[in-house]
Amino acid sequence: MMLRHALTFIAGLFSGTAMVVALVFSPGEIGGVSNGPWITNPQIGSSDANPLTRALVARRGLLALNREEAVYFTATRDSQGHNLTERCAYEIIGQMPPTRWWSLTIYDEASFLPRNGRNRHAVSQTTARTDASGRVIIPVGQDEVGAIFTENAGLFSLTLRLYHPDPVVLEDLDSLTFPRIDRLGCEGET
Repeated sequence: MMLRHALTFIAGLFSGTAMVVALVFSPGEIGGVSNGPWITNPQIGSSDANPLTRALVARRGLLALNREEAVYFTATRDSQGHNLTERCAYEIIGQMPPTRWWSLTIYDEASFLPRNGRNRHAVSQTTARTDASGRVIIPVGQDEVGAIFTENAGLFSLTLRLYHPDPVVLEDLDSLTFPRIDRLGCEGET
């Protein structure tokens, strides 16, 4: 009887450890709710976050603030559903959701800032170009002023942080229109 309990305990410990390692270290994303190409998990920064979400946030290094202070959106695909890749040029265009301040940062396949030697990893509300109607226009993967540079990023992700978002961002995400991520062209395309 004691041997049976010991074997059950060891099997449970082994399978639980294997599950944690597989879930936390897999390439899985922490998203849940989407608006266009932008994905967020309402649990990030919430006291209601389950242990798996907390582990994934810790692994990705988000240092998540509470939801009233910041909401995090990630895009790994453009608005047509293609993976974001350093081989292509993009333009992010549209209205930003209502918030006190926002920033947009690129991360490489390993969730680090890509080593590009140009230190052009992010834009913010104070540095992004806008048109006459107030829409942001952010070049990505282009060699121009104000662009986010993608060299050495591989398949990359973009993280949009909304600091002190308006309550509508937390309560009615579907009512908002986020900026599009338009692919302009890729290396080797004719």
